[in-house]
Amino acid sequence: MKFNKLTKVFLTASMVLPLAVAPVAANASQNGSNAKTEKVTKNNKTQSFALGEAGNKFKKAKAYHTKDNKPVVYKAMFMADQPVVELTATKQLPSLRKTLYVDQQINVKTGNKLSTILKSKKAYKAAKNVSYSHVKGYGWVKTSELTKGIFMSAD
Repeated sequence: MKFNKLTKVFLTASMVLPLAVAPVAANASQNGSNAKTEKVTKNNKTQSFALGEAGNKFKKAKAYHTKDNKPVVYKAMFMADQPVVELTATKQLPSLRKTLYVDQQINVKTGNKLSTILKSKKAYKAAKNVSYSHVKGYGWVKTSELTKGIFMSAD
C-alpha cells in the first residue's frame, strides 16, 4: 500500500494527538487543587529581619503560658551566608490556658529596611530589638505575647 505525504502526516497526527491531549487534560483537573494551595500560601506573610542575637539555648526549658490571647506562630528560616532570618506566619497558637515550654530565644532587628540595617552599623545599632521564643511543639512566637511562669487557673 502506497502512502503519499499528506496521508503520512494525517496518520502520524492521529496517533500523536491523543498523547498530546492527555497531559493537558490532566493539568486541567489539577489546576483546581493548585489554586487552593496558592491561596493558602498567599495568606502566609513572610518577613525578613536582621538577626541581632541568635540561639539563646536554655539548658532546661523555661515555662511560659498564654492568657486569653492567641499569638501567631511563625516558621523560621535562618540564612547561612548572612545574619538574616525569615519568619513566615503559619497559624495561631490556640488559647490553651496551659503551660508551654520555651527552649530557645532569638532577637531580631526591626525598623528600617533590611538592606539598610545590614549595610550600616549605625542603623544596626539604632534598630529596635524584638524577641522571639521557640515554643516546643508549635514554632516561634513573639516573647511579648507570652507570660512567664506556669499556668494556674483562677478558681
